[in-house]
Amino acid sequence: MRRTGGLTLGLLFLAAAVGSAQRHRGLREVEGSRGGRHSWGSLGLALTGGTAVGQFSDEVGENGLGGVNANLSFNFNRRGTVALRIDGSYLRYGSENRPVPAAATGLLAGDMNTSFYIASLRAGPEFVLGTGHVRPYIFGTAGMSYFATETSVGICCGTTNYHDAVTSLSGGGGLRIDLSRSVSFDLGAIFVRNGEVNYLREGDILDNPDGSFTFQPVRSEGDVMLLQLGLSFAL
Repeated sequence: MRRTGGLTLGLLFLAAAVGSAQRHRGLREVEGSRGGRHSWGSLGLALTGGTAVGQFSDEVGENGLGGVNANLSFNFNRRGTVALRIDGSYLRYGSENRPVPAAATGLLAGDMNTSFYIASLRAGPEFVLGTGHVRPYIFGTAGMSYFATETSVGICCGTTNYHDAVTSLSGGGGLRIDLSRSVSFDLGAIFVRNGEVNYLREGDILDNPDGSFTFQPVRSEGDVMLLQLGLSFAL
């Protein structure tokens, strides 16, 4: 009886130990699934600034560029170290504001606002180096960039004056620093290689005496170097 009681007690102790280990393992999995590094992907939102380089800098000068970027990543593994990255961005490289006279009276009717910008959409692989609270990453993407010039009077009557599209390649990297389980601070740098493209610059829209306009587009490569500062949200 003592031997049977000891065996029963041992089995109960072993069952309790196994059950406890399973509960702790399940808890770790649940906690990991809540963290950004074990999610199925992430959404990044960032402010972007930078400068034109190469031929593009020769044409538009060294004025700063500014805009916004959004990226969506789909993880290929549970640790989130390999992902498909999709980048969408809007980058303004110039602007003009000119008064518009009323045709009959010559009085000022409002301001004509012209924006010179690049809208891009690219996709490619992203590699995260490590799974800690500070994670370096690198990526490369390919897609298209759309160079356009738009003019509006006040807040209405907008029109696209000129546009062109070109193949776009980019490479970059950065750091993600955890602020919580699902939010990270994201600091990155990116070089964008745009092929030869036609576009307008500040001063390339000429007012004619009859009220019409003459466009003087230029053609060059459209490369830019950018810094991005934003947040990344685990999905």
